[in-house]
Amino acid sequence: MAEMAKPTWVKMKEPELKKIILELSATYAPSQIGIILRDQYGVPTTKVFGKKLKAYLKELGINRNEDLENAEKKVDKMKEHLKNNITDRSAKHKLQHAQSRLNITKKYFGITGRDKKAKK
Repeated sequence: MAEMAKPTWVKMKEPELKKIILELSATYAPSQIGIILRDQYGVPTTKVFGKKLKAYLKELGINRNEDLENAEKKVDKMKEHLKNNITDRSAKHKLQHAQSRLNITKKYFGITGRDKKAKK
């Protein structure tokens, strides 16, 4: 793939971009950071500076796994729902499916059940 040329209308320098990414990573997920950079700062993609957003996050010492976080959040919400609605059979089935998806995601990223509990 050919190297991407930086558009002339992007006036931001790479250190400024790193600073903004660091600030945004405190409150936003990586997928949202890219959208904010595009809409508010006029950066079409971080690749114009030579690296992907994930590489910048890794360089700054930020390690977030958005897929795993979303799967855990879904399981937690479904468990909370089932506490209040014990007889909701479809929700029980969906909880099983969500837990299965969480286990598949953990296996994909090489995280065992005990490893995740120890990190918390």
